[in-house]
Amino acid sequence: MRLVRLTDLADQESALDALEAIFFASTTRTDFANAAERAAFLATWTGWFVAHAPADLWFAVAEDGTITGYLTGCKDSAGATPLDRTIPKYEVFADHFAAYPAHFHVNVRPGWRDRGIGRLLVDRFAEDCRADGLPGLHLVTGIFARNIAFYQRAGFTDALQRGPLLFLGRRLC
Repeated sequence: MRLVRLTDLADQESALDALEAIFFASTTRTDFANAAERAAFLATWTGWFVAHAPADLWFAVAEDGTITGYLTGCKDSAGATPLDRTIPKYEVFADHFAAYPAHFHVNVRPGWRDRGIGRLLVDRFAEDCRADGLPGLHLVTGIFARNIAFYQRAGFTDALQRGPLLFLGRRLC
């Protein structure tokens, strides 16, 4: 398995098509009124990252060229002001952005899960953040989400709950 940045891929269009397929295979939302609503939902959760942080968008690529997972990252959560208007509840944990300035979203293609791909992507992004001198990174998930144990095993041990949301932070220095 190799990890490749979007900006280093020759066929970025195919990679983004794979991102879309993996995104919709991973989301719990399945009903959309029309194609425009579906596209807007994808744009809410991935659009800013593709447009503004393509070097922090990582793909896991199998030997046969299959894109098996992706990670969209943002190294400056506080400075990414358009995200607070795009992603619902983005600002709920803004008081923790100084200690954990980077955040990410990671998804792995069904059939490729439980093989360590998500962990590879998370650790690669964490390495980048550490190299850039960032003190930590975080994610936000639901308090009953099935992914909590995965993130805890990946070193996200600082937790804070607000309503139905759970902030998980990983210190890098």
